[in-house]
Amino acid sequence: MSEISELDLQRERAAKNESLFRAVNERIEDLATPASFSQFVCECLDDRCDKRVSMTIEEYEYIRSDGNRFFVLHGHTDPEVDEILESTDRYLVVRKRGVGEAVAEQLDPRRD
Repeated sequence: MSEISELDLQRERAAKNESLFRAVNERIEDLATPASFSQFVCECLDDRCDKRVSMTIEEYEYIRSDGNRFFVLHGHTDPEVDEILESTDRYLVVRKRGVGEAVAEQLDPRRD
């Protein structure tokens, strides 16, 4: 039987926390006006974070088109669990590393 490493446990916890924020943001999107900026909850691994990220619905949909992508504020990443894919002046687009990837995709509310 293989032992789960502390890093794998950290990655799994991060993916679960960030997936919870993603579910909240799905509800925010439902209420948003398509042509304007909306305030979404930062999807970082800190379960106490309540910072907001300003983005359009189009930006949000682009990020959400992949079940393993999340948006976070600058400084809200952990290189052990997050790979930075893109950077804007307002936010970063990250993906989960290792076991976190499978957890993120499994918890994707848009997964069929």
